Amino acid sequence: MCSSDLDDAITLEVLPNGHYWLGVHIADVSHYVDEGSALDREAYERSTSVYFPERAVHMFPSELSTGLCSLNPHVDRLVQSCLMEVDPRGAVVRYEIHDGVIHSRARMTYTDVNAIVADRDPALRERYGTLVQLFDLMHELFGVLQARRHRRGSIDFDLPETEVVLSEYGEIEAIVASERNVAHRLIEEFMLLANETVAAHVVAHDIPSLHRVHEAPDLKKVEEFAEFIEPFGYGLGASGHAITPKHFQRLIERIQGTPEERPIAALMLRTMQKARYDPASLGHFGLATEHYLHFTSPIRRYPDLVAHRLLREGRHGRLTAARRDELADELPDAARHSSEMERRADDAERELLQWKKVRFMESRIGDEYEGYVTGVAPFGLFVQLLEHFVEGLVPVSTMADDYYRFLEQQHML
Repeated sequence: MCSSDLDDAITLEVLPNGHYWLGVHIADVSHYVDEGSALDREAYERSTSVYFPERAVHMFPSELSTGLCSLNPHVDRLVQSCLMEVDPRGAVVRYEIHDGVIHSRARMTYTDVNAIVADRDPALRERYGTLVQLFDLMHELFGVLQARRHRRGSIDFDLPETEVVLSEYGEIEAIVASERNVAHRLIEEFMLLANETVAAHVVAHDIPSLHRVHEAPDLKKVEEFAEFIEPFGYGLGASGHAITPKHFQRLIERIQGTPEERPIAALMLRTMQKARYDPASLGHFGLATEHYLHFTSPIRRYPDLVAHRLLREGRHGRLTAARRDELADELPDAARHSSEMERRADDAERELLQWKKVRFMESRIGDEYEGYVTGVAPFGLFVQLLEHFVEGLVPVSTMADDYYRFLEQQHML
């Protein structure tokens, strides 16, 4: 089964010993893009695809991204596959990584899969009768993997994200909460497991790669965060180097659904380090895992393409001493460049979306709305509207009902 972006596909069955045999099959971009070629140099420069509300700027030309490397149904496509034997507790007890050819049986949408597994929609369950058993099994394994990740302390920020509904002229008609249903989470969970398994494999076999690194938060920032949540009646339950992802996970569970959830979650996000790429495996704090890399999206992220190439070189015994020396020189620059370009893409996406939101609100000046205070600064309050998910500044100079001063430690006016 392919997911909606068509660069990954899933297979799943139950083994005679009761374990799950999960296959995550990823479009084999590295087969078509030779290292050092013009296509490769351009992809390296871009490092990532950029997604704007009305269009995407892809890392690769459409002939590759939506053609040769797209895992369309009912055609043969080249993949790199990570096959994992998962026990009932969610642990990967055995795995294999292969080059392969797949022939996808169906292209499914997240909406349809969610209706089948979560809503038990009778019409859709009849329409996809031959696949329903597979979807139900996927849903079952999703629960197992999610429980495992929760046990080890993985942090899930489940704040509402927005998407814009555009007119034919590219103007925003509405801003709505983006739907992240069970089907989205299910595919995400399988991708996380594949990324983690491949990362552990490259470390165990001393294969150079670009790792996805998320270091523990700065202790001073954690201290300031703890001071902020204390007046609300919350604490992290640990301090200094004793802080683990689980302490943040438990706090997220406690604040869920409370009026203070958004400002606390927003500050928690700012307390965390930014994830980046690095040739060394330095762990992923947010996911509470020792090894992690990006393997599942080589069509839209350059580090995934690097991982695919080096996995193949490792499998075919091409990592000579000279090649390792070459990689030791190249990978630190590739990591820095990929991290910078990712940040630049995020900033561009955010900036264009903000600009469109401002245009959207232009005709609504003078209207009254309810909103959450999401942040405080010496010059005013940041407020997110409930109705349109638009965030803006209320300058302190416009708050004429009283005299306000900024208390930095308490994040308060």
